[in-house]
Amino acid sequence: MKRLFGLLLLLCLTLTVPVAAFEGAYVLDDAGTLSDEQAQELENQAAAMAETYNFPVYIVTVNDFTDYGFDEVYDCAVAFYEESELGFGDAHDGELLFMSMSNRKYALVYTGYGDTAFTEGGRDRLESDMLDCFRDNDWYGGFKEYMDWSEYLLSEAASGTPYGWEEYGDYHPDDDAPGLFDWVLAIGIPAAITIVIALVLIGEMDSVQEATRAEAYVLPHTLDIRKKSDRFTHVTESRVKVESDSDSGGSSHHSGGGHSGRSGSF
Repeated sequence: MKRLFGLLLLLCLTLTVPVAAFEGAYVLDDAGTLSDEQAQELENQAAAMAETYNFPVYIVTVNDFTDYGFDEVYDCAVAFYEESELGFGDAHDGELLFMSMSNRKYALVYTGYGDTAFTEGGRDRLESDMLDCFRDNDWYGGFKEYMDWSEYLLSEAASGTPYGWEEYGDYHPDDDAPGLFDWVLAIGIPAAITIVIALVLIGEMDSVQEATRAEAYVLPHTLDIRKKSDRFTHVTESRVKVESDSDSGGSSHHSGGGHSGRSGSF
């Protein structure tokens, strides 16, 4: 109980200023990555989407998410979403892109209808195109990709067939694991076929004996070896460099607490 109270107190103290600045807006560029004109253009696009699809799309930038007392950027983004009471309706439908600039971390948070409109396939495309810009320090270009892809994915969902639905279905990270029948189809049948083939080949080799001497492979009267010896002339050593993936920039998937999303580096 004391730990929970401490966390709530920390949230109140650390998130007060950003929340107040964010009230009534869709774009909060606290890190100062955008010009006033760029921020206003993105704000107008987000406002138009919210009116058309009744779904808010947010952008938040901060200098360093660890200043708010969190070890993971995704946890900070979710806390910001909840503390700011973002989203529309009882389910708080919405999408948030949360950027921490000094350590180049990001998080995408989806809530409510966001889990329906933004399939894994849609998230893949949005994230890929957005991060291509961010890795080149093209902040406005990345935010524009995020907004444009969000608008397209919302339009596809509004038509009744969310982008990537046929390929990914309604899969989300918190779905149940594959059932027994799925594992049988994926692993059991190929394994059974492999075993049958191996048994047939073994049966055909019952009369074959392993030859342990080189003479067994030489035609009679074609080679006369008078002296036999083994001499090693050299040794070959192969080395493979193992690359560290600590800075690979790959994204992690998250779900739980009414939210789902991704986080990673750019």
